[in-house]
Amino acid sequence: MQKSSSTSPAPSITVNVGDKPTEILMSFGRLNELAELVGGMERLPEIDFNPNTSAATLEICLAPRDERGRRTDAEWFIPTDLSVPDAEAVLDFVKEHLSDFFLRRLEKHLDGLQTNGARLTAVGSSLSGLAGSASKTP
Repeated sequence: MQKSSSTSPAPSITVNVGDKPTEILMSFGRLNELAELVGGMERLPEIDFNPNTSAATLEICLAPRDERGRRTDAEWFIPTDLSVPDAEAVLDFVKEHLSDFFLRRLEKHLDGLQTNGARLTAVGSSLSGLAGSASKTP
């Protein structure tokens, strides 16, 4: 299987919330939370076109967190001084990371299938051969 030739996205992005620079690091915990929100590669456009998904994405990335990564403000909302270009930069940053993550996982999954192809074929053949000998239930 051919590996993708693109490089991984930048690990962090800095955007301004008002006049305060805010760095967002794409940790595995944050990436996992975003992957759970989106669900899969085919739903990435929801980050752009579903307002609830956009807001939840911004919340995951910008809400204050403690040292263990837990959100510290249950009533957090999108800051009114977050500019449209900065919000869009965060959404684009997230889509790049999720695309990279989903594609890498798919590549590794397909590599595993290819590596184990002969074994999978043998198992399939064995199961096919058993179909005629299966007991019939009334």
